[in-house]
Amino acid sequence: MTGGQTITQKILSRICGRRVAPGEVVMPQAELITVHDWYTVNAFRTLEEFGVTKLHDASRVLLVTDHEPLAVSPQAFARQQAVRGIAKRFGVTHRDSGRGGLGHVFPVEEGLVTPGMFVFAYDPHVTNFGAVGALGIAVLTEIPEVLACGSVWLEVPETLRVEITGSLPFGVFARDAAQKLIGSHDAALFEDAVVEYGGPGLASLGMDARHTLCNTPVELGAVSSIVEPDAVCMAYATARAQRPIHAALPDADASYRARITLDLSSLAPQVALPPTPDNVVDVTQAAGKPIGHAFIGSCASGMLDDLRVAAAVLRGRQVAEGVRMIVTPATQQVAADAAAEGLIEVFLRAGAMVTAPGCGVCAGGRIGGVTAGEHSIGTGTRNEPGRLGAHEAVLHIAGPATVAASAVVGSIADPRPFLREAAWGMAA
Repeated sequence: MTGGQTITQKILSRICGRRVAPGEVVMPQAELITVHDWYTVNAFRTLEEFGVTKLHDASRVLLVTDHEPLAVSPQAFARQQAVRGIAKRFGVTHRDSGRGGLGHVFPVEEGLVTPGMFVFAYDPHVTNFGAVGALGIAVLTEIPEVLACGSVWLEVPETLRVEITGSLPFGVFARDAAQKLIGSHDAALFEDAVVEYGGPGLASLGMDARHTLCNTPVELGAVSSIVEPDAVCMAYATARAQRPIHAALPDADASYRARITLDLSSLAPQVALPPTPDNVVDVTQAAGKPIGHAFIGSCASGMLDDLRVAAAVLRGRQVAEGVRMIVTPATQQVAADAAAEGLIEVFLRAGAMVTAPGCGVCAGGRIGGVTAGEHSIGTGTRNEPGRLGAHEAVLHIAGPATVAASAVVGSIADPRPFLREAAWGMAA
């Protein structure tokens, strides 16, 4: 085989010990396997049914409690106790409630995931690991096989290259860019591909913004997303790495499914209308729609920069009467940093509720959800019917600034006037 390789192809080539190409079926050994909450019990029950008493490599397994960190039912109490027992029995690392937070974010934050790593996971939003140039791929119900054997077959995916140019205008943030990207192209372009981000505009985006960019393409059927590990990424990763770094860069002559450009400088705040995250319009086209529920959090927009932006809008203001606003920090570290900066106080004084770090409302509406006829705007990952509770609710997705502004007004609102008043100039 000749020609250059993409980042994904280089990572899988290293893992497989030979050069691989798109379309090949390989059996890559995962360097980390993550399993979340209640599915842990199901996965290990399957292993027991097949007589598996020992994992392929327990040191590579991470069990995470994040979709339901604060158990609120007897069934949840029992599930969490069962997961603790599984972790002890099989000798695996378990991040219980209060010991990490959202499993798509804290492994990067703590250096458990590093540039060039390959990860198998149960949850589709493992794509966040691409923020540091790691390749995370979800295998869902095949996780028991991965736990027992260390791998499962995988067809080497094609790569879609996204060239980032320009810089974000005032009052526009990474979530707006991410929503615009998936709303401006046909899903067929993303389907079964890895989205690879690079280009001159990348340097203007911090690590929190990169989590957001890597999170959204999976909603159009992408296998994963990955950011070219530049100087910003490497400085972040080397300062906290707990594993070897195998950073991979694409070759100049790498072959892609397609190359598209994301011009940050041309963007405005975006809102995804029901019923899908790619049904995107500029905020001015959605402004005025009444809302009674607002949420800031999730693996798409629960990072510290997201909370800073929301607090800038809310500082000195009140959530509108009749609006329930919920803020969920992505991780324990994000929550601690937000508290140290006074952001938590801003949310509480404004009339918002702050919940335990984790997935928050985005976890299927297990807490703080909506009922039939309610209208919500939030920074969650999806807005299909039933995502936050009742199927008859109306769900919108936007960035944290837009959500915060909408919570203050009581209807979908452009955040830029609020931010101008606050003299807020953050760009990502």
